Amino acid sequence: MFIFQKKYFVALASIFLICCMFLFYIVFLYKDKKVDLLCLPLLPVEKNEEETESYFAYDISELYDGNPWKEEWNIETLPVFYNTELKNRTQKDKEAKSRIQYKREFLEQVAKKFGVTKKDSIIYDTWNIFLESKAYSFQMNLYQDVLCIKLKEPITLPFSYEPERKEQAEKAISYFMDTYKDYFDWKEAEKALSCWYDVYGKKYFSLYAYENGDTLEEKLLQYHFNRAYFKMGEKNELKAIFFRKTDLSEKIGEYPIITTEQAKQLLYSQKYSSVSGNTFLQNMTLVKTELVYKDSIYDSIFMPCYKFFVQLPEEKENGLRHYDVYYIPAIQEQYLKFD
Repeated sequence: MFIFQKKYFVALASIFLICCMFLFYIVFLYKDKKVDLLCLPLLPVEKNEEETESYFAYDISELYDGNPWKEEWNIETLPVFYNTELKNRTQKDKEAKSRIQYKREFLEQVAKKFGVTKKDSIIYDTWNIFLESKAYSFQMNLYQDVLCIKLKEPITLPFSYEPERKEQAEKAISYFMDTYKDYFDWKEAEKALSCWYDVYGKKYFSLYAYENGDTLEEKLLQYHFNRAYFKMGEKNELKAIFFRKTDLSEKIGEYPIITTEQAKQLLYSQKYSSVSGNTFLQNMTLVKTELVYKDSIYDSIFMPCYKFFVQLPEEKENGLRHYDVYYIPAIQEQYLKFD
């Protein structure tokens, strides 16, 4: 009898302890999470008339840009950041000097990786910072986040390169990644081949790479904010590298995001931003969706958005299709402030 009562007491005590732990989570941990969400500031949904964006292709499958996002990714929240480059354009003189020093240190750090250490050769004008060496020319706008590295003696690829062939373009990116990833302090590089057409039907490949991330969120952020573009010349030689390393130090917060289907409903409800000038109509055909960060120099904040590609009904004489894009904020609507 005593043994039975002891077992009964241990069982009740265990149940009581589990209940207490559950209540602690509800009252404190979940409450703190909920409070964090309630304290998030509203985000402005901006329409930037300075931008234009539309695409041409014979088929939507021919338009790609190396974005790692996949619809099956299970992401509940994503971070939002201030665009410090835009914000710093209106800073006071003292803060502006600090920004110039930050740019100089960044340029020196990258230049050193390329074997350039002549710090006394750095010069400035109103908008830019420069560093010249025998082999390279470094240039960076004081209020943008892209460092242009021009090669004074273009590098010829050690294999035949036909720029109109996808497999050749991918091979070139792999070669440049292996050559330069250490210059950018990348642990692991990932290809981001971009394919597009001009209005005359000529096909182009743009050679991009970015530092890979350990998590899905990191992959998306690195793709947008820590990447390099390798510019080829007419003789299929590497002429310049454009290295983007965005300052993401001013984080606004982690925001809950909506699903692709929820974003489509907002699109049909006309709650979108578009830089094409065309109005989205119910009978238009959605042909592609991406999750991207709005990250132009005109955006005051870097916010995740769903990017919908819409096929326009007209077709050009050469058979090209015309695609407009419409952006829907991926953030839940209660955290948004529409103009």
